[in-house]
Amino acid sequence: MGKYTKISIKVPDVNRSFVSNNYKYSNTNVIKENNSLLDNIVKNYSKFMNTWGEEFEIDNSIISGFIATESGGKNVPPNKFKATGLMQVTPDAVWETIVKWDNFVEVPLSDKSIKFFNKSIPSSKKFNSKTPPSSAVKNEILGALENNSEFNIAIGTAILRWLLEAFKENNIANINKVMVSYNAGYYAMRNKVKGVITTAELIDKKNIPKESRGYLLKMLGVNGFLDLWFK
Repeated sequence: MGKYTKISIKVPDVNRSFVSNNYKYSNTNVIKENNSLLDNIVKNYSKFMNTWGEEFEIDNSIISGFIATESGGKNVPPNKFKATGLMQVTPDAVWETIVKWDNFVEVPLSDKSIKFFNKSIPSSKKFNSKTPPSSAVKNEILGALENNSEFNIAIGTAILRWLLEAFKENNIANINKVMVSYNAGYYAMRNKVKGVITTAELIDKKNIPKESRGYLLKMLGVNGFLDLWFK
């Protein structure tokens, strides 16, 4: 029996596919390209996904789906929000996850996780919820996110787990709400996804950013990354 909440996932979760201009996930060539992308992610990063997926009890299919959706499997540079790397994590998200973990997750971070995070970002030893990270600390975190693929995957997977715990209902963690929150931000989304909401309802909610609604289709729709994984 695992130590974390069981994840609820069914693919495809909605009978629609992601479409953007001429790009359509159900296109034969796109399906082929996306399957190849998932294969390459597993080939290049399975060691890290296995290690941290096991630590936070998240299946490789979910981790690889987030990597594919966030970065296309490339170690991309920071965007305007300072999100960077394979899982497009921001320095603020790293700090917040570490200092607020106990607010959302009943299971404390393991010694293994703490030691790895401290090694990757030495300043994390002094993190506390009352002192936001300085510019210097944010730059240290950003450097680790950019240059350490294992750290990017490890902290990205940790973020997924605390969001899964934050959005659990009846002791089931709802992956669709986590996807919206990972993309748009927990505090921006927490009141907009309350209650029992299906993925289709989330996609149709106009107060959720269009990009986040597309995010759901990219993973949970017909021929989305998670659907392709299980086919």
